[in-house]
Amino acid sequence: MCYHHIVIATDLSDDGKRLVEKGARLAEALQAKLSLIYVDVHYDTYHAAIGFSERSDNGVPFEEKIRKELEPTTQNVNYPIAEVIIGRGGFVDELRTAVVDKNIDLLVFGHHHDLWSNLFSSTRNAINQLNIDVLVIPIRS
Repeated sequence: MCYHHIVIATDLSDDGKRLVEKGARLAEALQAKLSLIYVDVHYDTYHAAIGFSERSDNGVPFEEKIRKELEPTTQNVNYPIAEVIIGRGGFVDELRTAVVDKNIDLLVFGHHHDLWSNLFSSTRNAINQLNIDVLVIPIRS
């Protein structure tokens, strides 16, 4: 198994820290490029069509705000994170675009073992729609 670009799908939660730390250890062991991806699924084509602001409530550009909020997630990682990819819109669509544009060959997801995650899993949806290797790491509360 030889992966060259590992990308961790993360959110802004504390669980994301553990996921990023595990993904970084894997990337280090394989000497692979490591990136993160965050997708704002609440921003869709409707918002884009009506010119919804690219700025957050306090006037800071959206991408800058997300990068700042992800800092605690990455501060204990002892492996270089090459890039933070930030997307807005459909989760699978944004992942598909990133996979092609960034030559990603492994996506790392976290998965909660609770009722809501079992009923509405974005990870399961991505696995079914993307043609890429996926590593799913269980997240226990």
